[in-house]
Amino acid sequence: MVVSAFIQSIRPLLAKFGVDAPDIRVEGLTLDSREVNTRLAFVAVKGHERDGRDFIPQAISLGARVILAQIDDSEEHGQIQMRDHSVIISLYQLPDMLSALAAAFYDYPALKMTTVAVTGTNGKTSTVQLLTQLKDALGTRSASIGTLGSSIYEGTNTQWKMTPAANTTPDAIRFQYLLAEFVQNGVQHTAFEASSHALVQGRLKQVKTDIAVFTNLTRDHLDYHVTMSEYAKAKRLLLNQPGLTTIVLNANDSESDNWDAYAKDDIKRVWTGIYQTSDMVHKAPQDCHCFATNVSYHSAGCRFELASSWGNARVDFALFGAFNISNVLTAIACLLVQNEAFDEVIQAVNGLTPVPGRMEVFPINGKANVIVDYAHTPDALEQVLHSARIHTNGKVWCVFGCGGDRDKGKRPLMGKAAQQNADVIVITTDNSRSESPESIANDIKAGLSEPQNAVFEPDREQAIRYCLTRANDNDIIVVAGKGHEDYQIIGNQKTDYNERAVVARLQQEFSK
Repeated sequence: MVVSAFIQSIRPLLAKFGVDAPDIRVEGLTLDSREVNTRLAFVAVKGHERDGRDFIPQAISLGARVILAQIDDSEEHGQIQMRDHSVIISLYQLPDMLSALAAAFYDYPALKMTTVAVTGTNGKTSTVQLLTQLKDALGTRSASIGTLGSSIYEGTNTQWKMTPAANTTPDAIRFQYLLAEFVQNGVQHTAFEASSHALVQGRLKQVKTDIAVFTNLTRDHLDYHVTMSEYAKAKRLLLNQPGLTTIVLNANDSESDNWDAYAKDDIKRVWTGIYQTSDMVHKAPQDCHCFATNVSYHSAGCRFELASSWGNARVDFALFGAFNISNVLTAIACLLVQNEAFDEVIQAVNGLTPVPGRMEVFPINGKANVIVDYAHTPDALEQVLHSARIHTNGKVWCVFGCGGDRDKGKRPLMGKAAQQNADVIVITTDNSRSESPESIANDIKAGLSEPQNAVFEPDREQAIRYCLTRANDNDIIVVAGKGHEDYQIIGNQKTDYNERAVVARLQQEFSK
């Protein structure tokens, strides 16, 4: 819990929402009944999968002095009852209040720093991490929140803390708590991932956001949003963030035009993109841009010519793939719009280091190099494999699977993406959950024109070993889907599995 400065009475807190509450002091708020104690107020709301109100008896038994409970009848708003030693306060439309409630409790931490929200199907984690790394290099204490967890950036000593639910974007209360914790530790800049789920559920509703970033839109999460139209609409909810002054858009993705159309006129637009000099896109005269031209790839990374509204420069950094160029362009745009010095930004970019589990290369002497990446959508897999192809003269091997109990429609699309961009396909297990790995593999093979040529090896480590023992030393092996994750979910069992650690161990074993 954050320091005691946030101990406060719920009376003035709830007065801001038209409720006359008793004078009871608490140290924090929680949506998780398992965290409840006499110092925390339990917030009972109906969620997407569980109804927190079912856990009110548990919260009472754990000594909760205050329980804020969602009710469906507006007439009951503000009603108070006692149950044992707990005060239960009924609040109408409590889910919509959560972000504002938490912001008020933690004294509006986002107002005390610069914030950048990144949304899109792919590239959120890398963009957030690269931006945080660069901002730190430029002398600003920075933090990030996203798929890797939350942390203040400390270089290689950064310790990522995962939220209990391991969501890309934490719940509304925990998010404000993290920002407050950052503020108390001197953070002046926070970049965070804004997932479509979080936006729809209002987790970021009252987080002041200075800059909103849109990376791209491809198929994902249709088990939740149902249609691509609804998925795109969910992403665009980021345009409604309070305090928004700037949007950074990917001119290479047509959905950016919708963002441009829906954004308020007084919001600054900064366009990024990869173009040949002759066909560079020119947007409205008042808009800014950061474009990459004359792109080339080499064994140690990428280089390009930056053409921007702030100046031109040559950029050369040790990351792989065109999508990383897109991510770097976005980070550069965010920095320049914050008035960072152009020359210092370029110098910092040239010193970038890879994001863990994002196109992370493990060189193996005398064997094929291995790339570990989180790619788990058709577009992401295509981009990773294409990037691997342009960095090698040999074959591209692809090890991947698909998650169980998730969007089945993308499985054959993943297979198709692998077939079109890899020379050898090895299908393996990726959080199969309640489904059989064989059934998932068959769904993937439905997207292959020659499914008999694909190898099925359900054990991920053995699948990587299969490639290492057969690939030539000028080949590249892409292991996709797990990235930074340190677990596997098979059936109802969550077991330890850290692909980066596995590949690092194999790197030592196979190196000559």
